[in-house]
Amino acid sequence: MSSTILGIIAEYNPFHNGHKYHLEESKVKVKPDYTVAVISGMFTQRGEPAILNKWERTKLALENGIDLVIELPCIYSVSSAENFALGSIKILNEINANYISFGSEADIVTLENIADTLVKNDKHFNKLLKEKLSTGVSYPAALSESLSIILEEDLSDILKGSNNILGIEYLKAIKNTKSKIRPIAIKRDVSHLDNKINGKIASGTAIREAIINKDINSTYKVLPENTFNVLKEHYKEGSLILGLNAYSKEIFYKLRTMSLEDLQNVPDVTEGLENNLKKYANATNDLGELLELLKTKRYTYTRLERILTSILLGITKEDVINSKKQIPYIRVLGFNENGKNLLSEISKPSKNKFKSKHKLKVITSLKQFEEENNLNSFEERMLKIDKQATDIYTLAYPKDSKGNLDYTTKIIKV
Repeated sequence: MSSTILGIIAEYNPFHNGHKYHLEESKVKVKPDYTVAVISGMFTQRGEPAILNKWERTKLALENGIDLVIELPCIYSVSSAENFALGSIKILNEINANYISFGSEADIVTLENIADTLVKNDKHFNKLLKEKLSTGVSYPAALSESLSIILEEDLSDILKGSNNILGIEYLKAIKNTKSKIRPIAIKRDVSHLDNKINGKIASGTAIREAIINKDINSTYKVLPENTFNVLKEHYKEGSLILGLNAYSKEIFYKLRTMSLEDLQNVPDVTEGLENNLKKYANATNDLGELLELLKTKRYTYTRLERILTSILLGITKEDVINSKKQIPYIRVLGFNENGKNLLSEISKPSKNKFKSKHKLKVITSLKQFEEENNLNSFEERMLKIDKQATDIYTLAYPKDSKGNLDYTTKIIKV
């Protein structure tokens, strides 16, 4: 009898009680033998640095019930929701995950209908979307209006929810990769929890805002005890990374020294934005002010922060295009005893059910992996960006800002 693998795609930025609820409910529904989390590394899909490094977040995930943690390569983790989902689903396909569970404010049938419409990509829908975009509204707004017309249902509220948007992208990726993964949507219901911080529903954003406002103690009730203790410890040391502003000087250095052609080649830079990036980077050295100057209906704060993060990390449009055609490697960040058994199976595909048209590339030691594998040019590039992301991330530490941590940090074992 084959094992049942549950996949969860997350950032755990940081791991809070809502995540714990989702994980526990997912396990009740699926009853998996193994639970695998694919998580963002040092930088997240919102275009921000993670509040804790990837190894700290891995440890918290394992202590709270995940068996195996795999890193989503940085090219995907700071990309659009579509590419973020595609990279994650490709990894779960590689390890033969049976299920994926995600949080949602909507029912799975509605999300499936939306995903089907987007995957079909018919002429009528494309024409509608183009017309809406030509009015100058943001892509999410144009998408919402177009889908509402096609499906004859007001979807504006559904497409405002970030969980719903990601859920739709997971469903699209499952369909586009012809995956056998079965999706499960867990309705966000934490009414039984004390789940508010200063009147706001607890989320990663609300938790980070409370910490920025020097009110870390208010987060205690919405976090597992181990998460709170780790955050408190780093808070005292001043080593929590609380936003892109931590890399302000590095970003302005890049903006002022890159050519217009280089800026044009940054993902999501269109319609002459490179000119404004250069112009305003020379007019201010305040990141908040720069974002205000650049923001339009089309360019939201999140999209602009992703652009600035891509500039910081050196990610290009070509990198993103190539990532859509490639299968990512499986970079293991940590595991518990149960996850160790699954890792053993994954690492030896010829002796078990993990059969693929190509050899699974599993990284447990980066140095050994680079020495023993004949990497293609994209894999080398993907690894280079991952390593750069780690080396740049630690620049914001007040002390012990070391490089090469991808080589010197051991896999987390719980």
